[in-house]
Amino acid sequence: MKQILVLSLILFCSTTTVAQTQDEHLIDSIISLRELSKQTEIYSVEERQNYAELAFSLSRDLNIDSTLLASSKNLAIFYYYSDQLEKYRDQNRFNLEFSTKIKDSSSIGIALLNLGYYNYLESISDSAYYYYFRARDHYKLLNDFQNEGEALAMMADIQESERDYVGSESNAIKAIKLIEQLPKTERNLDTIWILYNLLGINSLRLELYEQSIEYHIKSLEYSNQINSRSGHINRLFSLNNLAVVYSQFEDYDKALEYHNRLINDPQIDLLEKDSYAYYLTNQQFTKFLSGQYDLDTVKQTHWDSKKLCDQEGFDYCSLVTRMNLAKIYNTLKQTDSASIYARQANNIARETSRNDEVLESLLLLSRLETGDNVKDHLNEYVIFSDSLLHTERSFREKFARIEYETDQVIAENVQISRERLIFLLSSVALLIMLVLLYIVISQRTKNRKLRFQQEQQKANEEIYNLMLAQQDKIDEGRTKEKKRISEELHDGILGRLFGTRLSLDSLNFQNSEEAVKTRSQYIDELKSIEQEIRKISHDLNTDFISGSSFSDILKTLVENQTKAFELTYDYSEDPMIDWEELNNRTKIHIYRMLQETMQNVYKHAKASHIKISFELKNDVILLAVEDNGVGFNTNRARYGIGLKNFESRASEIGGRVEIISKEGIGTKVKIVAPVK
Repeated sequence: MKQILVLSLILFCSTTTVAQTQDEHLIDSIISLRELSKQTEIYSVEERQNYAELAFSLSRDLNIDSTLLASSKNLAIFYYYSDQLEKYRDQNRFNLEFSTKIKDSSSIGIALLNLGYYNYLESISDSAYYYYFRARDHYKLLNDFQNEGEALAMMADIQESERDYVGSESNAIKAIKLIEQLPKTERNLDTIWILYNLLGINSLRLELYEQSIEYHIKSLEYSNQINSRSGHINRLFSLNNLAVVYSQFEDYDKALEYHNRLINDPQIDLLEKDSYAYYLTNQQFTKFLSGQYDLDTVKQTHWDSKKLCDQEGFDYCSLVTRMNLAKIYNTLKQTDSASIYARQANNIARETSRNDEVLESLLLLSRLETGDNVKDHLNEYVIFSDSLLHTERSFREKFARIEYETDQVIAENVQISRERLIFLLSSVALLIMLVLLYIVISQRTKNRKLRFQQEQQKANEEIYNLMLAQQDKIDEGRTKEKKRISEELHDGILGRLFGTRLSLDSLNFQNSEEAVKTRSQYIDELKSIEQEIRKISHDLNTDFISGSSFSDILKTLVENQTKAFELTYDYSEDPMIDWEELNNRTKIHIYRMLQETMQNVYKHAKASHIKISFELKNDVILLAVEDNGVGFNTNRARYGIGLKNFESRASEIGGRVEIISKEGIGTKVKIVAPVK
């Protein structure tokens, strides 16, 4: 049997070890697959996708939370970079649900940002705003200023695209306040540059030109703090924005100053060709508006820019160049050419959802064309403008509703959390009260028990002292009685015998031989009686009881109890026991235990004879009480209060109790009590 148990244990440990080893190998394989999915220079997109999806599948089978979440994040990133946006969305939905389940705060925030970005790319503004708003609140609870600020920045960008300029400005300012508290890293400086640039655009849309210029100057200052390629490109972008604002403000000299700074910037070569063409077009159009231009140069620059931007797919540049050409030809009274470019600009604006440019091109067409076309363009302008206003109002309401509903959910969650906290605190307080109540009751019970024990000990000592006093009175009575008898014998009987002897002595003067002999015999007998009485009188007068002790008390107890219970008994006591060495408490407990034992013999044993002995061994007094009664089965017996008190008394004096019994044979009780 023992061998089987050992073998089973070995098999269990081996199985556990093998399972652990397999899991470790599987984790290593998953990590390797994730790394292979990132090797863009070695494997094709299909191969890397297979590796990423296999890592995710194996992680699901392994069912380790951290491994599964890491593989799922890796797969989501792969879908993003491989432009599989719907799979990217679905994977991030899984990430959000799973990270919420396992309460991974970092992964929850990332999933919310990714879902917001997916909807942003797909131009689903309300959903994008919803996820960014949730991300902002999530990071706010975590005191993560950077991610909270960046979520606010995306919310502001979405609001600007939906013409909610006031809301966009509000969130942009909130984001700036958060990001400005962080270290001036390139990432943070770039975010602040974006936000000030966005504020400048919002102000321009609201025709707050001076405020727009202030914001763009701030964005220029932050771009100068970024010592990298992106910082230089940001600076060129800010210079162009300042030039555009001044141009619309009709301060052409200032606008040209910034255009020239842009074109002559030493880092201008960092720009892509289409971007450079776009900035050059803006410069030439400003010159045209200012009246300080060369027409051929202006036209050629716009034609070249239009061609290059069309080739590179820079839609906004293609749109702007056509709008500029339409305005230029309109100024030159070449309405046919102006109308052609205006229509092209209108088409591009519609295709790219540039609503402001759609309105501008429609208004321009209404001025360029004649007849019913003018009316059609104006009607279309009004309808489209109303539609934009309605859409703008609708989005503002959606954004407000998203914020309200999300805040309401958060408030409800806070309320639930508060209620749970109150419940928890109430439960803890109630538990503490119950514990304190239990402690108080227990302490009171212990105090009562302690007082009872103290009172019982005091009562026992008083009983013992009374017993001693009673014994002293008994001994004193005995002594007095013996003395009285001694005096009676000495003064009464001896006196009379002495007188008789004298009388008989006087008879010796008679001469009869027989009388003399008889008298002599009586006289000798009287002398003998006299000596015997003297001896008895002397013995009675000797105070041999004056030395009575606890031993006498025990013997008296045994005598009285056995007589009352009609038992015969044998009593023995080791003469080496010095009862005076024991303290009163120990004597009282020995007395009470002996008394209780004899009472139990009488009540339960049905015995006729009892044997009591006291022995001294190794400074321990052994009291043994044995009867010839019916006995009992100690394994099935139920011990009552008397026996519990019995054991408690033995424990209090550092002793113990042992009961040996068998049915039909009798019972033996052993009580061990240390002397000291």
